[in-house]
Amino acid sequence: MLRWLKRYKWWLIISGIILLMIGLIIGGIHLEEQRQAEFKQEMIKQVREHVSTIEDSIRSYDKYNRINKITIDYDSVKHNPMGGINVRAYINDDKTLSCENNLNLTSEDGADKYNVGGGMSNKLDDFFK
Repeated sequence: MLRWLKRYKWWLIISGIILLMIGLIIGGIHLEEQRQAEFKQEMIKQVREHVSTIEDSIRSYDKYNRINKITIDYDSVKHNPMGGINVRAYINDDKTLSCENNLNLTSEDGADKYNVGGGMSNKLDDFFK
């Protein structure tokens, strides 16, 4: 009877340790997902604050004033590993007229300033010609 109790005790301890490790892993994964969601919300907030900068950058290519509407795709907001925030924009509600923009924070003469750079789809390039 005593041996059975000792074996049961060891199984209980090992099972408890395994369950604790599984709980810690799941908790860590949940915390990381929550942190990434908060980070994405902060990036979306930055993009919303600087929509006019992004729109001005896109409109600077439009020599013939053909842009009626610029739609920012907030689902496409991502952190750029080289720095800044990547965001996609669509022109006149046409998804083929798209451009990828990178919103960067730069310090110029001691003042923080946002600038935008990026690329555009071939159709958008033709649209501006």
